[in-house]
Amino acid sequence: MVKIRQALWTFLICSIFAVTAVFAQSTLTQIQDTVTNADGSPFSGTVVITWNGSTGASSGTTPLSTSAHVYNGALSVLLVPTTTASSLSFYQVVYYSTSGVLMWSESWQVPPSATPLSLASVRTSNSGNSGSGGTNTGTSGGSGPSGNGQYATLPISISQITSLSADLASINAAVAALQAQVSSALGSAVQVNASFVDSDTLSGALNGSNAVFTISQLPITGSLAVYRNGLLQTAGIDYTLSGSTLTFMPNSVPHSTDTINAYYRIAGGATTATFVDSEVPSGTIDGSNLSFTLANAPNPAVSLKLYKNGVLLNQGGDYTVSGSNINFANTGVVAKTGDALIASYRH
Repeated sequence: MVKIRQALWTFLICSIFAVTAVFAQSTLTQIQDTVTNADGSPFSGTVVITWNGSTGASSGTTPLSTSAHVYNGALSVLLVPTTTASSLSFYQVVYYSTSGVLMWSESWQVPPSATPLSLASVRTSNSGNSGSGGTNTGTSGGSGPSGNGQYATLPISISQITSLSADLASINAAVAALQAQVSSALGSAVQVNASFVDSDTLSGALNGSNAVFTISQLPITGSLAVYRNGLLQTAGIDYTLSGSTLTFMPNSVPHSTDTINAYYRIAGGATTATFVDSEVPSGTIDGSNLSFTLANAPNPAVSLKLYKNGVLLNQGGDYTVSGSNINFANTGVVAKTGDALIASYRH
């Protein structure tokens, strides 16, 4: 009987120690800060936080993935410390805008702390030029990976992947040849019974709540192309059109910092135009060269649609046009190694 009691006491004491150890390991650290975009405006969207590496002793309580909504820059999230789990453990953090567009990503190392920590105290890397996090960072994004070789930040550019440079050059050459053939085939003058409206600015309040905007003229059915921050919107999913009234869907209502442009055709007399589609401007894509040249001078200049990696750039903001010359505003928006520049225009 005595032996049974001793065994029970031993089991109870061990259980108490085990529970205490679990609670000690599950102590959370609060990350609290203000997240800003590259232009200094407050970031609004969703932050997805994913645990990477060994979970160590806290494997039963570690959140492998969590997310937090950020409105007007305010971020607050509770996380299991990484520094006490394993030297290879870290958090991969991805920022998405309210429209679901990936803005930038970074990595965090979270130590135990009884008081809230700022982003500057946990961030180990930041990739992308779209934004920065934290009031104490003093940065504007784009510092790149930390270089310890344990992980890769998102998005991954082709220049970060080894042994593919020759393949990339071959693909680019094939694409350039195909684009030259397409441009030659479509480059002849054609007559259309319509007039073109390029980069039309919609009238309506950009305040994050107003969804109804007015187009300056009545588009021909099927000709309207609406771009929000350079991304082509989808009719019926992102917006609806009734006459010249454009109504954005609830999940696509533009914010005060957004840029909205519309391209379309209107009924009119016969117009002769020469179209150039998918032309690759000449110039070195290396992240520092700001000047590129088109085969022809766009006429009118606003007919030029210049895409970088499929995103429409803002003429007058990201770049300017003088004749057939394209001049980027700065190295922050210029095409970098691995990027693709495509131009479509009339002349």
